[in-house]
Amino acid sequence: MHNDIIDIEPLNRYAFERIVLIGDAAHATTPNMGQGACQAIEDAVVLANSMEEHSNFEKAFQDFEQKRLTRCKWIVNTSYSLGKAAQLENAFLIALRNFVFRRIPKRVSEKQMKKLEDVAFGFD
Repeated sequence: MHNDIIDIEPLNRYAFERIVLIGDAAHATTPNMGQGACQAIEDAVVLANSMEEHSNFEKAFQDFEQKRLTRCKWIVNTSYSLGKAAQLENAFLIALRNFVFRRIPKRVSEKQMKKLEDVAFGFD
């Protein structure tokens, strides 16, 4: 079985008056970082916190959008880029990619992991 992965551009908004998009509806991502379900869970926590802070749904949804947009776009774009690099078919480019990836300093991958782990749930 072969199914293509279809990708969409990251959205610039999640909140539309009394409607809010969360999870894949807001920020569908390629599976390269394994973050789809993680981001949906983060969305649920941040949305619940925003709704607790604001009794007006529109304000709560705007607050949620403001808190989640940048992080989710980074994850979607990073996952897409990693997938493009992983799916190369040209032998020379594959060898070049493998050469470069083997030489990436450990601190670079640690910095990326730190960015994934650094979740702002908004419990300030």
